[in-house]
Amino acid sequence: MKQPLAELIQTALLNLQTEGVLPADSAPPSVQIDNTRDKSHGDLASNIAMVLAKKAGKAPRDLAAAILAALPENSLIAKAEIAGPGFINFFLASDAQVAVVARILAQQEN
Repeated sequence: MKQPLAELIQTALLNLQTEGVLPADSAPPSVQIDNTRDKSHGDLASNIAMVLAKKAGKAPRDLAAAILAALPENSLIAKAEIAGPGFINFFLASDAQVAVVARILAQQEN
């Protein structure tokens, strides 16, 4: 689940670069995605807005909002919210979670 989410965020960052919101050289080669410690904060989280805020000349929470707005349509994320100084918390869609479990079970059978 982390890799597909990281790819969605990378796409959002490229969109923001194209729109001039982010400098062309600002996107990192990889986006860090972590499991949340508290499930009330979502399933996964990223600090990407805080990492890029200084280069972008924006407040981390403002950049987080721009990243969320630039995310492409997808079936992975049910909800996303900004927390604290600029973390982005992601709540995964039930269908996406079921698909992962099904894929794991299929791999175990093979």
